[in-house]
Amino acid sequence: MKHPATGTVRSRWLSAYLVAVGVGSLTVGGLAWLARPPQPMLGPLVLLCLMGVVSFQVREPELGTRVSFSFLSIILVASAAIVGGFGAWVVGSVSMLVDRRQARLSATMFNAAMSGLVGAAVGFVYGHLGGAEGSAMVGMDSGELALRVGLPLLAADVVACLINAALLSGVIHLDQGIPFGIQLRRVLSGSGVAYVGYGIISLLFVILWFPAGLGAFSALLVLPPLLAARWAFIQYGEELRSHERTVDTLVTALGTKEPPAVERSRRTANLAQWIAEELGLTPGQIGTVRYAATLHEVGHLGVPTRLLRRSRASLSPSELRLIDGHCVVGARMIDGIDFLESARSGIRHQGERFDGTGRPDGLAGQDIPVAARIVAVAAAVDDALRDGPGEAVVSAADAIQKLRADAGRFDPDVVAAAVIALDKHGWPASAPVAVAS
Repeated sequence: MKHPATGTVRSRWLSAYLVAVGVGSLTVGGLAWLARPPQPMLGPLVLLCLMGVVSFQVREPELGTRVSFSFLSIILVASAAIVGGFGAWVVGSVSMLVDRRQARLSATMFNAAMSGLVGAAVGFVYGHLGGAEGSAMVGMDSGELALRVGLPLLAADVVACLINAALLSGVIHLDQGIPFGIQLRRVLSGSGVAYVGYGIISLLFVILWFPAGLGAFSALLVLPPLLAARWAFIQYGEELRSHERTVDTLVTALGTKEPPAVERSRRTANLAQWIAEELGLTPGQIGTVRYAATLHEVGHLGVPTRLLRRSRASLSPSELRLIDGHCVVGARMIDGIDFLESARSGIRHQGERFDGTGRPDGLAGQDIPVAARIVAVAAAVDDALRDGPGEAVVSAADAIQKLRADAGRFDPDVVAAAVIALDKHGWPASAPVAVAS
């Protein structure tokens, strides 16, 4: 099921968005120049640009939110106080233009425009809150520093966080179809707390530069906290990648026994995530749904291979009960894996019926965990669409109609969300297993 027209429309909106961000960045850069022409501080500006370039090049790769993290925001916030709003715009724009990891020119230009916008916005907020710039800080007492540097700088840091998250969420929404609100919450939940610490480091940087009189030497003194921040993100990223490797290992083990199950798990995980997004679940809940959907058949490892290779019509009642019991077996198999604990109920209760006549516990309605209700629909759609690995046998509309015909089996709201998800994304193609947390 593909929607080339939908894809074309999305591509046009994405292109328009990229152009708008680029034009917006140039516009606010020009306004920042006109509002407060920069002082002759070429040396500090070059140093801050170099620090920005380095910070972006050593950024931590994607951490499950489809974005990466660097400490460039620390440099941008500090730049507003050190070299002014226009200087912060220059630092943001230049820092992103040299990207050795990004192959797409459009992505590099968007990153540069976005960072320029953030830098200019930081300078605007800092200036309009009465923030002192440059040598004006020299000789201030602690009270003045708090009111004219600390508070404006921290407020500017919050604005930088919100604008950065909004711009990133917009481009990801248009590029990948993820609802804007969902992606915004993902970015903020992943980086929002970090921005608080970033603001404090930025404040330290500024105080060392001017009130303490250390100038450019302050860059060396803030290096340890910058490296500590990067180390923390590296550890967090490694933990997430460890989770992904664990899930991938379980799916691979299932594939050695039942090869078609690998592709089924990937398709079901993609569709389940889309459904969860349409239902407006939180990023944490969406991660739980994706884990449960990816591993929804892991219990097949406890079912004799000869039964898995036969059609259900040829199985005896006792053999059917053994296969249908894979949900409970799968939940038991991941017992003790902490990061999968929230997904256990989604795996165990995927066989429940919305009317309360299902297995294993006869749960009904909203008592059935939402992850289980979503996995049940995603897996059933995949079963209806496929007759063997990779062969579509009916249309998506027919598959949904088949689900609706089984009165009492599925949550109607989840089925409705599946219709919207399929219409928006088409049928999920095979892709490497990747789970969000």
